[in-house]
Amino acid sequence: MGDDSVEKEFVVETTQPPSSGSSQTSPESDSAGTPTATMAEAARTGKELEAGGPDVAASKTGLPSAGNGPRPAYFKNTFQEVAFVSQATIATATNSFFAGAVSIVTASIGRDLGMTQGQITWISAASALTAGAFQLGLGQMADLLGRKMIFIVGMGSFSALTLLVAFAQNPFWMDIVCGVLGISSAMVVPPAIGIMGAAYDVPSKRKNLAFSAFSAGNPLGFVFGSIMCGIATKLFNWRAAFIFLAIVWTIFTVLAFWTVPKVEAYDTSQPFRVRLRTFFKVFDLLGTVLTVLGCGLVTASIT
Repeated sequence: MGDDSVEKEFVVETTQPPSSGSSQTSPESDSAGTPTATMAEAARTGKELEAGGPDVAASKTGLPSAGNGPRPAYFKNTFQEVAFVSQATIATATNSFFAGAVSIVTASIGRDLGMTQGQITWISAASALTAGAFQLGLGQMADLLGRKMIFIVGMGSFSALTLLVAFAQNPFWMDIVCGVLGISSAMVVPPAIGIMGAAYDVPSKRKNLAFSAFSAGNPLGFVFGSIMCGIATKLFNWRAAFIFLAIVWTIFTVLAFWTVPKVEAYDTSQPFRVRLRTFFKVFDLLGTVLTVLGCGLVTASIT
């Protein structure tokens, strides 16, 4: 009997009509009971999927991305993005590419110019020393005056100085120009890193791939510099190796006008004279001079 009473009470409760407050559909729900806000969000996500793919929709909804990540807005298309990453990889390979080329032709240069063993050593050591000593100061200069401008000037001057090395007539010409050439190689690495860091500001697989390619430039530069300049020297002479370098870097200098995006650390609407005035006020000239002198004195004491 107790079981029958419990069953009757259960039937009464389950068959009771809904109250007047719940009989009407909520204004924020559709006829099926689905909240309108949720439907609107789904519609927006669907439009974003059509417009920009799953990466864009994932960035809006907070869901993990199924692809490589959205392309940075600084690049007009994927081709420009790939071209810039290649350009930045070449930039970081500048000094190592030169070092690889020199390692192949030092014996030929020494015989042709009548250089001593110490003078031959300074062919590669001079560029490496100046590149390391000037890199901090030139990095700040790029942030203050313009990353793209300093990058293009560095690539162009490296090409011109490499061509000048190809026509060296004595040991002093060779060593001094190689030292100045290291300054040009120091001009291209900081702007490349700054532009990549600012363009790829969102962590993603796309950013990891870009920086992996950039990091591979240094070892690959030495390898390809040794191989290509070794072939040029074998076919012609050691001067042809530096002429080959000058041609390659001239091509990349011209391409940099289009491939390198204008990603600056300052307001791009500022005129150049305002940036130049700010540069003279902010630039750490004393620190740069002390850094260069310190590197030079330490190297001189060791050698």
